[in-house]
Amino acid sequence: MRQRSKLTGTALIILIVIVLVGCGVGKEKVLVLKEGRGGSEYHITVPDRVFILSFIHSVHHTPVHEVIEVQNDNTLTLKELRYDTLGVGMPYDYENGTLEIIDGKFVLKFDRKFDSINMIVSPIPEHSITIGENTYPLLEFTDPESSLEIKAVDKWSFRWFRLGRKGA
Repeated sequence: MRQRSKLTGTALIILIVIVLVGCGVGKEKVLVLKEGRGGSEYHITVPDRVFILSFIHSVHHTPVHEVIEVQNDNTLTLKELRYDTLGVGMPYDYENGTLEIIDGKFVLKFDRKFDSINMIVSPIPEHSITIGENTYPLLEFTDPESSLEIKAVDKWSFRWFRLGRKGA
């Protein structure tokens, strides 16, 4: 009877090890979108650590895209500002970076760090966050003319390895 119990225990340990080996455990970067005044929190995974905050410029009525990278310490670094036209409210100098024209758009490249991004979300400028192929209108996370805080955190997760697939 004891022999059988040991065998069952050993088999269970081996099974647990196999499951843990087949499963990746690690931290992933997550954006936390928090409504102002103690409101709800929403979490969006950022697998490549890069997201784009977009809006329509109030004067030019053209899209503006801010490319932001999540750092190891969860600070947010504004890497690029992409826009169609120069003029009121748009940067016109390099701000310690470089200004290029790529595919007819102005691309200002620099490193500006933030602990978080605080903003008022309005329907007029169509604020959104794009992560990979997914775009999230910010009005899905708060009411019009309400504040929203965006910050990054680490989240522990389990991921099944996909042998032979890119990104596994």
